[in-house]
Order: sequence, then structure tokens, then C-alpha cells
Amino acid sequence: STFSLVAASIAGLVGSGWLLGPFFAAKVAGAAAIISWPLAGILMMIVAATFVILASTMTVVGGTVRYFQLSYGHFAGFGFSWIAWLAWVAVAPIETMALLQYSTNYWPGLMTTGVHPALTVEGIAVAIGIMALIYAINYCGVYLFSRVNNIILAFKLFIPVATCVILFSTHFNLHNFTAAGGFLSGGVKSIFAALPMAGVIYSFIGFNPAVQLAGETKNPRVAMPVAIFGSLILCIFLYTAIQAVFIGALSPAMLSHGWQHLSFTGDNGPFAGILAAFGFAWFVKVLYVDSIVSPFGTAMVQTMATSRMTYAMSDNGYFPSWLKRLNSQKSPYRALAMNMIIGVLFFLPFPSWHQMVVFLVSCLVLGYVVGPMSLMLLAKDEPEKFKCVPGWMIQVLCMAAFYICNLMIFWTGWAIMAKVSVAFAIGYV
Repeated sequence: STFSLVAASIAGLVGSGWLLGPFFAAKVAGAAAIISWPLAGILMMIVAATFVILASTMTVVGGTVRYFQLSYGHFAGFGFSWIAWLAWVAVAPIETMALLQYSTNYWPGLMTTGVHPALTVEGIAVAIGIMALIYAINYCGVYLFSRVNNIILAFKLFIPVATCVILFSTHFNLHNFTAAGGFLSGGVKSIFAALPMAGVIYSFIGFNPAVQLAGETKNPRVAMPVAIFGSLILCIFLYTAIQAVFIGALSPAMLSHGWQHLSFTGDNGPFAGILAAFGFAWFVKVLYVDSIVSPFGTAMVQTMATSRMTYAMSDNGYFPSWLKRLNSQKSPYRALAMNMIIGVLFFLPFPSWHQMVVFLVSCLVLGYVVGPMSLMLLAKDEPEKFKCVPGWMIQVLCMAAFYICNLMIFWTGWAIMAKVSVAFAIGYV
């Protein structure tokens, strides 16, 4: 249903981004970080529009995998399907990493301390256990998944909204927006730099479940735009408000050495540290619960969506056909199991949330190029299918979306893109 699709999209969007993103964004862009969030949301809406048109017109399971294959053939189709799949497989471990990074405030043994905290052996064991639980829920099928997701979603939305209300009504200092060098202390470039470097753009790429579930949706022409655009608009307002109250709640002493050196006790959990300093110990406990529930919910819904991508890649012949096997609950349990095993490996080369996000953004950007490139060609070859949208509008939209994806690749830098190139090579081998 449309409601289920909206719930899946919002659940995919609201995860670890609000818990850790505002802290990193403020360090990169200062007070101007409040511009980075709506900017990232608008950029992703342009890219998402290409998927809305595709998913509304061509309702297939695992759309991200199928569109490029249908438009450019198997060689190009495999390459971009592989890199998109690899990126989405990484979402569950990244959200698990965020969950554990917040948990270190009351379970220090999970991660090491320092500039780049890393999982300990104990932390890796707990992380694997969480991944196994996510697998078990998805194994039981959509019936259990949808009910668990609805409960988690209600909690995920309530807590950030309550955080905004508490901080805005009790500790909101407007002077912080002009402190430490002024509003644009890092220049205009810092606003854009925060998009990939602080994980801001990562917080808006979670609409993927709606695209993967298009083939299982009632009335996709209505459900797809409502789910994707509706969830993105809601999150633009939510994330911008969270960033604003975070900046307003900081004490002047924290900004004495500039935004780049922003730090305080418990910066593994920024909002928990701020609320504890202001005496909201009771709400800190609720926030700690949400720091587990929110990333867990995102990991759960993206695991479900990625299993559809794996199923589609198997259907295309890119993966072994036995991965398409369904259990009695109609869940692709073998695809889920393989994705979980691959996800666990991500804990090794990228042991912190921040490092994993930068790599993930790079892979996902390449995956999202599928939207504008496929739509441009399919609309030209089969205009009767896309007659609901004027041809000139599709061309302008695709060019803008393609350009946005290339900008994000450029912002990421060669050091990370080199690793993505290695991932491409591994896939073809």
C-alpha cells in the first residue's frame, strides 16, 4: 500500500544521520550547516525524481538493478548494479556501527577511543549479533517486518522531534550562529564540503526501499511520488531543525577554538552529551534507547530492500540462481544470508562510522547515476511509456540529476574513488 511504502521510505531515511550528522556537519561548515541539509535534500529530490518516473512506469522488483540492464545491456548493467548493491549491503553495518558508537557512552568496551574510534573484538562480536537479529526479522517475512517497522518508525520520529522541542524551548542561543568567525566561517565551499564529508547527503539517500518495492506496490503511479517526495520533504524539515537546535544549544566556551575543534565530553553521542550537561538526564536515557532503535530500524528496512536487489541481480544472471530461493514466508532467505555475511566484512577495513559513510556515499552516487542515465535513454526509445512527462522536461531533469551525481563524486576525492575503482574491478573479475 501507499502507506507501507511511505513508512519504508521514512524508515530508510531517518537513521544514524540525525544522531551523528549535525556534529560532523557543524565541524565542517559551522553555523552554515543549516544550509547544507536543505541543499542536500533538494539535490537528492532532483535525482530521486528520475527514479520516481522510472518506478511509476516500469514496475519491477529491484529497480536499481533492472533499469540499467534494460537500457544499456548486461556489461554496463552489471557494473553499476554491482557497485550499487555493494553500497546498499554496507548500509546495515554502517547503521550498526552508529548504534555501537552511541553505546560506548555506557558500554566503553565496544570501541577504542581517539580521533577515529574503532571496534574492539568485543564490539565486533556484538555487531555480528545485531546483524544476525536483523536477518532473523527479515527471514520471517513481510508480515513481521511491517509490524516491527511501524513501531520503530513511530519511535524514530517522536524522539528527534522531542529533542528539538526540549533544546529550542530551554537552551537556544542565537548568538552561536554568528560566533567563531561568523555564519560563513568556512566560506561557501564548506556548505558543499559538508555534504559528503559529514554524511549529510547520506542522510537523504535512504528512499531506496520504495524503488526496490515498486514491483510489489498497489497503484505505483500514485504511491511512488507520494512515498519518495513525501519522505524526502519531511526529512528536510526534520534534519534542518535538528541541526539548528544543535548549534543553538552549544555553549560559547565550546566554540572558543573555532568550529573545526568543536568537542565535548561524550562526542560519540553529541546530543546525549548536550542534554546531560543541561540536566536532562531522564531524556538522555530515552535518547540512548533511540540511538539503538533508530539505526536498527534503518538497517532492518535497508536489509529488506537490498535482498530485493540481490534477487534481481540473480534474476539477471549476475549472481547464482539459487539466491532467488524463497522460504515459506516468501522471503529471499539465501540472498539475506549472503548480504549479512558480506556486510560483516565491512567492519574490517572501515572500523568507524565516519570512515564507512565516506566510502558508502561514493558507491551510492555511482549507483544513483542509474536513474538519469536509464531514464534519458528509455524515454527516447519508448516514448509512449513516458508520455505523462514532456520529453524536454525529462531531458532537463536527467541532465541536472546526472550533473549532481558527478559533483558528489568530485567532492568525494580520488583517495576514496580509488577504492571504489578496486570494488568495480573485483566485481568484473
